[in-house]
Formats: sequence, structure tokens, C-alpha cells
Amino acid sequence: MVYSNAVKKNLSSMQVLKTLEVLVQGNYTMSELIVKLNKQEPEPVFNNSVISKYINTCRYCGIDIPKIQNRYFVTNLPFGLNLNTEEKDLLTDIQRSIRENMSSGSNRVFDKFLEKINKFANKQIVRIEKNSSKYFQEAFELAIEKQRKVKLLFKAKAEMECSPINISSHKGKTYFNVLFKNKERMIAEERLAGIEILLERIREMPAGQPVIYRLKGDLADRYTLKESETILTKNSNELVVSNNGENREILFSRLLRYDSSCEILEPKEYREEMKQIISAMLKNYGV
Repeated sequence: MVYSNAVKKNLSSMQVLKTLEVLVQGNYTMSELIVKLNKQEPEPVFNNSVISKYINTCRYCGIDIPKIQNRYFVTNLPFGLNLNTEEKDLLTDIQRSIRENMSSGSNRVFDKFLEKINKFANKQIVRIEKNSSKYFQEAFELAIEKQRKVKLLFKAKAEMECSPINISSHKGKTYFNVLFKNKERMIAEERLAGIEILLERIREMPAGQPVIYRLKGDLADRYTLKESETILTKNSNELVVSNNGENREILFSRLLRYDSSCEILEPKEYREEMKQIISAMLKNYGV
């Protein structure tokens, strides 16, 4: 009986490692994970419930695996590579040389290599290059999901530590909206050379003080809950959401963009503060 239990535990451990092996190879949806993992088995044994359990086991072991836009990302391994400054600079020099002298195919291969290095490296720095912009945007979205601050590296050699809010576009250009010194700023992607995801977390609101707000109309139908949110009530054209823990400035900035489709209900002081912000904005326009 002891031998049988040991074998059973070993099989489960192997399935967890198989799941992790696939996860570090790319960013996949649950359905893609099911297909990839079952290809290795004589009979299908992986399903949504099983894979979710194994992913949570990996998270319990200290592996960061957030889910963004229905895809699972391995963003940090506690046993990753410890690259020093000289090694990081060398990778940057190699990348620059490949950009200038190699074919587009070689550039794509090297981008994939850097993506793997970033998953295992101790310092999550993503450089912005012509062919790797999407990796930067993914890193920015991961920082939002994990509620981590970021350091933006500018082509002009300046740096900015800030809180990420969202990604927007205007007239064909991509902008990264951030909170810097309590003010929201739009940073054009073309000005940036890279991003570093910092260990410092965005300051959260005190526990036990949820912000409750009502969403109306089309917004209520298409709204996607954030990690810190739960639904209190829902009907055909109204959604009441409880948000517990999101940074106040970031939350207010997001809710203001919803315009008349959003109304803060509680707490009272947040409702009054939002009214004051809107009133000040209207005065700026002479209303």
C-alpha cells in the first residue's frame, strides 16, 4: 500500500512538471494547453479542471503564472538565471548587431531566444525593437495584472518609475498610460527603449474598504472583471461591482474614462471625491 501511494504521488508530480514544461514554451489558452499536453499521453488525461489544479500547484511553489486575455504566462521562476550587468549588456550588444547585420528570419529567432531568457532571468527587462514591440506590450499588461510598478527606459537615456494603467492608441500610434507622481501621463511607444518590471507593488487601498460602483448600458454587458473585483448584482443593463484593493488613483482614472456609464456608490468619501474631480474638470472647460 505504501508503494502504491508513492507511485500515485510520483505520477501526479510528473503531470505537474509536464504542465510547467509546456507553460514555459509559450503563452497559451486553456484549450491550447489541453491539446498540447494530451499529445504526450497515450489517452487524454488533461482537462480544464486538472490543468487548473496543476497551475495552482506551480503557483503554490512560488512560480508566477498570471492569466491575461485568456492566456497563461510564466513571468517568474524562483530558480531562474541570475544574470549580472555585464551579461545583460552583452545580450544588448548581440541584439544590436543582429538587428544591423542579420536577416529578418535571424531577428525573429533571436527575439524568441530573448523571450525565453526573460522568462528565466532574474531581471525582467524587455527591450523595444521594431520587431519585438508586442513583447513590450505583453510585459506592460503583465505588470498591470500583477499590480507591480515598472521602470520605463527612454531612448534619451532617462528613466521613470511609475504605475502602469493601460495601453491606448491614437492616430495610429501606441501610448502607455501610467501614473507618475500622482498624475496620469501618456507615453508614446516611439520614445521608449525598454521596460523593467519592478518588485515593488502598486500601493493598494486598505483592506476592508471596497469601492462599489454601478456600470450601465453597453458597458455593463461587455465589462471584464479585474482580479480585485466581484459582481454584487447584475441584470440586463446594469452591473454593480465591488473592487477591493486596487490603487485609488488608478481606479479613479479608469472609472472616469467610463463617463456617465459609471457611478460610485460606496464609500461615501470616494463618491464625494469623484464628484469634486468631475466638477473641477468641468470648470476647466468653462461649464
